[in-house]
Amino acid sequence: MTLVKWTPRPRSLFDDMDNMISNVFEKDWNFPVQSKSNWSPAVDVNESDSSFMLTADIPGLTKKEVNVNVSNNVLSISGERKIEDEKESDNFHYRERLYGSFSRTFNLPETVKEEDISASFKNGILSITLPKHEIELPKEREIKIN
Repeated sequence: MTLVKWTPRPRSLFDDMDNMISNVFEKDWNFPVQSKSNWSPAVDVNESDSSFMLTADIPGLTKKEVNVNVSNNVLSISGERKIEDEKESDNFHYRERLYGSFSRTFNLPETVKEEDISASFKNGILSITLPKHEIELPKEREIKIN
């Protein structure tokens, strides 16, 4: 049997107060819904022998609304999910979908060929392929002794 040392996360009084307030007010349909403006798409990064593959879930946007840039070994993904036209008469009982702009940046390893990076966007999923340089092993050479 392996024992794992448990290290509790330090808690503050503010964490407990936030949880209590959230439990009371956020789950009640009688209170107005406040929408959060900051959101960030979930991202997976996978590595194979020849490349890295970055996959981001960005539902509700089109490929024209998503920007992918690379500069100085930094990959950035940005965009904005706009809130649908709200009318004064709209009375939401509950709202979980997040709106607003987002931006994610990733430091790329030196092995990535920046000029060959490609991206595709289908069904709300952004896929970015980051090919690697061929790894060249140093050649061995014999040095003559004088």
